[in-house]
Amino acid sequence: MSGSRSKNDRRRARQRPLHIINADYVRRSADAVLAVDLTAVPPSHVNQFVVGWMRAAFEQSRIIANLATYGHGYAAAPNRRAFWELALRLLWLGNMPQDQRDPAVDTMLAHSRATESTTDTHMRDMDLDYLVGLGSLDEFEHHPTSDPKLREQAKNLTAAVQGTELNTGVVYRLWREDSTWAHATGYLAGMYAPENGTLMGEGTPPSIDHDLEAHRLTTAVIVVTAGFILNGEGVPSDLATAPSVAYFSVK
Repeated sequence: MSGSRSKNDRRRARQRPLHIINADYVRRSADAVLAVDLTAVPPSHVNQFVVGWMRAAFEQSRIIANLATYGHGYAAAPNRRAFWELALRLLWLGNMPQDQRDPAVDTMLAHSRATESTTDTHMRDMDLDYLVGLGSLDEFEHHPTSDPKLREQAKNLTAAVQGTELNTGVVYRLWREDSTWAHATGYLAGMYAPENGTLMGEGTPPSIDHDLEAHRLTTAVIVVTAGFILNGEGVPSDLATAPSVAYFSVK
């Protein structure tokens, strides 16, 4: 009886669509990684960026997996776009020499401060409250780089990808494709309201990486890259690799 039930379970598993299988794995691996206690990681700007980016990527993974499971993967473009960008930024940081990482993330902090200051000005011009306190950003002591190439890479994702020796072209292409469906573009309007003769029919944009194959591979790259950077920053190996251990323990 148990053997027959086991065979039926395996048969049902084989009949499940690939995007459902991968969505289930993505969700469980995200839960495992996000459950890892990283409070003992020594505080530094680089460590904060790495842990923060990694956790943000896996939070996006859970949302993407849930939408894919219920047949709404086409609506996950903003989440996928954020996920691909987080992966690209981690690869960019991991690919550069260790002594450049501090000034690189400090340059990103300085750029964030300038961007938020501009937004604050716009909000004041429109008599609107702005919830981001600029004072908290001013409290960070940071030392931006004077290297013009690194400064541009810190501000511009395309420049960062071009400056990364690793082959990140596939992930960058996915980021560009999902960018099309993550903003109020004409292409997005046309997909949701395509013309049908003299009427506008119903429609949806494509679901990029529908089966989550690239997504699943990228999650593995994220935990390995995060561990590599943290270990290079002096984090003990067992703590730096804890997210990877949790991830690869998921079956």
